[in-house]
Amino acid sequence: MASNLQRLVAEIGSANYVSRELGINRQQFEKYLKGRSLPSRATTSRICAYFKISEEMLFALPEGGTAAAPAPRTAGSSCETILQPLFSEPAASIKPGIYFVWLTVPTRADQIVCAPVFIQRQGDAVTFRRVTGSAESKDRLWWHRVGDHKGTVVERLNWIILAGVNQRGNLEPSMIRLKWVPLSSAVLGGHATIFTPTGISFAAACMRPAPAGTTFRQALRQSRQYDHNDIAIDSITRMVLDQQRQELRDLIARDVSL
Repeated sequence: MASNLQRLVAEIGSANYVSRELGINRQQFEKYLKGRSLPSRATTSRICAYFKISEEMLFALPEGGTAAAPAPRTAGSSCETILQPLFSEPAASIKPGIYFVWLTVPTRADQIVCAPVFIQRQGDAVTFRRVTGSAESKDRLWWHRVGDHKGTVVERLNWIILAGVNQRGNLEPSMIRLKWVPLSSAVLGGHATIFTPTGISFAAACMRPAPAGTTFRQALRQSRQYDHNDIAIDSITRMVLDQQRQELRDLIARDVSL
């Protein structure tokens, strides 16, 4: 793809001119030209439309040519290559800081779990750490689901997605997808894919910034299970969770109906 793109650009003029015409950041476009990154599906379509070629032509081998033999890769380099598309687009717009994510408990409509989420920027990437059940007593239902999830935050089609892996227990993956809710307060609503003792399940989710001045230790103290009507849960959070729970029911009924 990089060789074909270089040839197409040379026929038009300079890379600066083409990147401006395409509306692609010049540094990002340079990564495509040097084969350091692959464009997203939408960007690929834009490039093909600009040069009036098909996607197959963009990724085709030179006429009569063969693919170069790949250099030996370590497990680390292979992982980096696989993850590269996650960082080929602009970083997620969410601001670094401490957040609280509230999740409904599968099969327990009267219970809600709170987990602090710590978001930070590391170079071109946005990463997160989510701690679950750190303040839970051992006799509670959710104690055995204590977790320390770490991963990356990406933004696609207005969805903010937290995809990570639990660093404890069974090292299970997790994903939460969220959108900004049109309210005067900063609130994100959406759904989570979680693991339960009986397998994969889903939960409604609401994430909000922590109050200004909240420390790491203070955030961890709220990482536990709450009753739905607990006064510690404000009315906006409860309302968004109820809305997302109903939306989740509708999605499941629509997509799983046979």
